[in-house]
Amino acid sequence: MFDFFYKRPHFLYAIILAMFVFGVIGLNKMPKNLFPDANRPEVVIFTNLPGAAANVVATTVSKPIEEEMATLSNIYEIKSTNVANFSIVHVVFNYTKTLESASVSVSNALNRVKSKLPPTATPALYLVGDFTAPVDLFSLSPKNNNMSLADVRKIAVSFIKPKLLSQKDIGNVEVFGGYESSIMIKVDPLKMAKYHITLDDMIKVLKTTNKDLPIGFVKNKESFITLTYYGEKDDVKKLKEMFIKPNLKLKDIANIEWSYKTDNSAYIGNNTPSIAISVERAPGGNLLATSDAARKVMKEVEKMYPNIKVTISDTQRTLVETSNDNMLEALRDAIIYTLLVLLIFLANFRALIAAAISIPMVFFGVLAFLYLTGGGLNIIIYTAIILALGMLTDDAVVVLENIERHISQGEELKKAIYNGTKEVLMPVFAGTISTIAIVFPLMFVGGYPEKIFKPLIETLIVALLISWFLSVTFIPKLSEWLYKNGSKKTKIEIFFEKLYQNTIAKLITPYIGILKFSNGKKFKIVRRMILMGGALFVLAISLKNIMPTIGRDVMPPMDTGIMKAKVEFSSNLNADETKERLKPFLAWLKTQKWVEKTSIAIGTENGVLSVSGNGGGNSAMMTIIAVDRFHRKPTIWQLEEKVRTKLANLKGIKDLAVYDFGATALSTISAPLAIQFRSDEYQNLPDLAKKAESLIQNIKGLTTTMTSWDKDFLEVNIKIDKNKALSYGITPAGIISQIALKDQVATLATNLSSMNVQFVRVRFNGDFNKNIQTLKMLPITTKQGIVPLSTFADITTNFTYSKIDREGLEYAIEAQAYRETRPISKITADADNILHKNGITNYYQSGDMKELNDSFSRLIKAVVIGIVVLILTLMVVYRSLKLSLVMIVVLPLSMIGGMWGLIIANKPSCMPSMIGLLLLFGIIIKNAVLLIDFYKEYEKEGESPFDSAVNAIKVRFRPVMMTAFGTIAGMIPIALEQAIGLERLSPIADVAIGGLLVGTFLTLVYVPMLAYVTDRKK
Repeated sequence: MFDFFYKRPHFLYAIILAMFVFGVIGLNKMPKNLFPDANRPEVVIFTNLPGAAANVVATTVSKPIEEEMATLSNIYEIKSTNVANFSIVHVVFNYTKTLESASVSVSNALNRVKSKLPPTATPALYLVGDFTAPVDLFSLSPKNNNMSLADVRKIAVSFIKPKLLSQKDIGNVEVFGGYESSIMIKVDPLKMAKYHITLDDMIKVLKTTNKDLPIGFVKNKESFITLTYYGEKDDVKKLKEMFIKPNLKLKDIANIEWSYKTDNSAYIGNNTPSIAISVERAPGGNLLATSDAARKVMKEVEKMYPNIKVTISDTQRTLVETSNDNMLEALRDAIIYTLLVLLIFLANFRALIAAAISIPMVFFGVLAFLYLTGGGLNIIIYTAIILALGMLTDDAVVVLENIERHISQGEELKKAIYNGTKEVLMPVFAGTISTIAIVFPLMFVGGYPEKIFKPLIETLIVALLISWFLSVTFIPKLSEWLYKNGSKKTKIEIFFEKLYQNTIAKLITPYIGILKFSNGKKFKIVRRMILMGGALFVLAISLKNIMPTIGRDVMPPMDTGIMKAKVEFSSNLNADETKERLKPFLAWLKTQKWVEKTSIAIGTENGVLSVSGNGGGNSAMMTIIAVDRFHRKPTIWQLEEKVRTKLANLKGIKDLAVYDFGATALSTISAPLAIQFRSDEYQNLPDLAKKAESLIQNIKGLTTTMTSWDKDFLEVNIKIDKNKALSYGITPAGIISQIALKDQVATLATNLSSMNVQFVRVRFNGDFNKNIQTLKMLPITTKQGIVPLSTFADITTNFTYSKIDREGLEYAIEAQAYRETRPISKITADADNILHKNGITNYYQSGDMKELNDSFSRLIKAVVIGIVVLILTLMVVYRSLKLSLVMIVVLPLSMIGGMWGLIIANKPSCMPSMIGLLLLFGIIIKNAVLLIDFYKEYEKEGESPFDSAVNAIKVRFRPVMMTAFGTIAGMIPIALEQAIGLERLSPIADVAIGGLLVGTFLTLVYVPMLAYVTDRKK
């Protein structure tokens, strides 16, 4: 390759120019996000079953759907949430299944099972992933009394949503906040009884005669202010005049009006009751492009509807933009730090210029590769580039140093460049390929680690290959310009050279002294055993004491400035009552200067997944966005404690959890600590979960505990005496058909081109649905006349289940707990000890610990495979198993520094720390390769093995130290967490920095020592 491009410089320049051009385009055009999409492919089946309690929904809807879905391949887990009126079944697939094929499989399975579902059940499919989270959440509220929230909802659904969906960069749009419009028919049961007509009879007539009602609305084109309903009077009049039976019109027994569905959901955006519009990106879509398109449309909406106030109550854009800007600043700082290290170690402006030019080339080369292969930018990609900086400069400097050495020996410039480059082609390639060999198995470990870190490894490998390519092609051509006036040093270079020689260079003597100690005339074996035994002893002590102290986590907690709060009141509260209970907290929140945006969703709406209270009208899910951590003093965890305290003081609060964004490794994990009990029967599960919750609530590091569901929903039971009913000439089904309490859909009113389908709903008029006593007096028409419901029905109340969860084809309940920053392994261990001491052993750890165990087992395999591949690679390059083993001996010893790096940084052992370990191994082995290469060169020149080892240290000390400290300098911005979200990745730098400080010392001692000790020529 060197010869090819050395003779064709213009071809080389064309490639470099192309890298710059496509790199700049990619920097501006590629999708940007905080982290790569990491959630498993998931399909949600949302089924509406009006009037059904949670246990009925679980048994009649979720159970048969789950059993059918279990027949599909590549299933990771199946679970469901069941609340009154709704079943939500989550079918989660392994990463090997694409989202598209998953949706097809689930759709086919659902078609097979539909016949087993209740006739009134209406299932629908939704694709779920990282893309489901709102890119922007717009809060729409009336500016004045000329418009109501119900009017805003109609505009949002019928005009704004289609306009947003017409934008190519927008994947999906959901509307939430109650006030779903419909025509409400409120029947008077007394009048029905008078005219001898049943509710069932009336609904049948509606369904067969009301086929096409054009109900809609248009805005006033002159002022864009007044909202009117197109055809409202005529269409409602048609319903009123409809004949239910001869000489009996619908208006004779019912009131008909344009209204909205009885609500059990609401939304509060930025402290204002609102209608929420959630804008989502397409799978793999550009988050910023989606946001740009949505905000452009919403500016037009504000002009079209001046009576509607539009604000942004939740957004990912600010976090992504801030993080990406922070990462570019961190990259800038890393380059500066690295160049300063090069100047100190090399005292050579030519090397500095070469590095300063090659680093941007590698950066834009990587961006070009990502752009051309359809990649995107995120904190993982930037981190990979920063991590590679030290290694990138090493290749260029090794080539440049050798060229300068040949020039200093009096060779003609072009000859010196050619010979100097050819001489180091093998060690530079061997060092690059060795680093790649040890990290590439991470790309194939599968599961969550592969999904989240494969982009990092790919980017790192591409950066290393581009660096190697430039070092053996561009650096030689650049040297022709750099050394055209000779290699004489300037005064500044001489100053830095003296500084180096009088400080760092003096460390060579102790290294050689240790090597001479190992080769003393007496007790050689004992001396070497002391050196090896000392290192192994420190390693053993560190493993025994540090690892249990720091604990383990999937990913470390991070302060993004976003907190979540789950609040649940008594199960019988509706959305309006929940809003009322939240008022004191909202009043306090309004006074907090650190708050930027707030989004509060209450209850659940059919088919809406991105915005939800995760339960009935008694439950609320809050998102509170604070100013970023660079512009406030309290941490997110300190702010959470304030919020938690205020919420805990609210009247009638039952469950509460306040936690940071990203509190769990994946959004499919319910809580960091989740102790799950399963059974074929659900009746005994709440007691088990309550007992577990009471035992774990005092564990160190936990903030709140709760159970996932309970038996606390007040239900009215109507027990019909079948014999007595039959004696009146009516069946139990006939009685039930005359009870309208669930907004029963009688028919659909079709729409104008601008309006969605409107439901025509039937409900009781008057007081018959107020309480048990009025319900008992409900008139029922029988063959023997009109009698109250209580004649043949016993009406009582009892508590039932507000929500029922299922997982693994069984009923499941969890005792859940949230934490601040204490490692999850320690919390889980404490929980297991407490539960076992109290005789509770039959449970599952379904929180972060489940993902942690799977991820660590995969990463450990990757480390082992990486080391094996590395040994085989070195065997091929050096044709020696012995030398391969000599070079890797120092790898486990370098873990000493890595562990101390974590404990000093107060970070747990986690997935990023394992990545840092492999990266550390890659850097250490690269230095070991260059030491061994020079060791062999000196042996070829006839020197003894010991003298070869000493000379290898003398010659390679400076570049080895420069590579180590250059890499450390480049990692400083990551270790200092200079970007939002870097808390997640800083353990990579912590391990690498600590490991390099120790591992570089060990490399310069043990690799030369073991090389000459094991050399047969000695």
